[in-house]
Amino acid sequence: MAESEGGGLAVDRRETLTSRIFASDEESVRKELGIHGQRWASIFDGYFSDPEAARALVEAVERAIEASRPAVAADLGGGTGFVLEELLRRGLKGVRLVNVEVSEKQLAACEDRRILPLRISADRVVRRQLLGDDERLLLMARSMLHYFGNAGLDPLLRHLQSQLRPGEFFVHQSACYQLQKDADLMNHLYERMETRKWFFTEKKLKERLEHAGFLVREVIPAPRLEMKSKDLGERYGLGPEQRISLGREIERLYDPNPKIFLCSEDGFIAWLHFCIFTCEAV
Repeated sequence: MAESEGGGLAVDRRETLTSRIFASDEESVRKELGIHGQRWASIFDGYFSDPEAARALVEAVERAIEASRPAVAADLGGGTGFVLEELLRRGLKGVRLVNVEVSEKQLAACEDRRILPLRISADRVVRRQLLGDDERLLLMARSMLHYFGNAGLDPLLRHLQSQLRPGEFFVHQSACYQLQKDADLMNHLYERMETRKWFFTEKKLKERLEHAGFLVREVIPAPRLEMKSKDLGERYGLGPEQRISLGREIERLYDPNPKIFLCSEDGFIAWLHFCIFTCEAV
């Protein structure tokens, strides 16, 4: 099979992957389609298009690539392909890159033809869609696990582990908190915004990764994400009065840590805290 410059596959392979379209059953994804595509680069003050915000994750992926020498690196829920583009910008060669994403608008925003689009949910993608029998795989993700909710996390992790062979890596930046009360606050907030997303403590997320068959090799902090209620309102359909009311409700119920949640004149500001987990399949 022909390869393009920089380790990408030729156009025929790209077209084959694009044609494999699966409908997403994730309510959260459907609900936020209005900010997908070009808007994704600027929402939340451009966090998801900021090279500095992505640097720690990119470097963790580079270390895992150096250790495991995969033929393919697949970004699960890769959005506009920004993290994969950062890997290429930093000189990655010899690894084919696949953006696994359910949103057609997100895939369309990635114009680098060295990155192959595969429209499918992370819980449905299988190894044979990504590479050949004798090749090695690396999976990666950024701010993706919480989309699957509390009940959906363990089946997702078991599925991803089953697609990897021993010694292959799953590197992901995932939202998590040091204290259970902070995770509880964020879960209440997202439930009130009518999403199925769910957040864990770092300890609990590590336990669930290990229970699914991963050896957690490294856990390092990543830059936190500041979310103004106006942006969350755009993402989840909250009007001005709803934002203000919700901010007051959270403040009354949780007496929040100001590094997690603050009320503001037009609603509130909340922060997602992230850790980067480098996980090896065993």
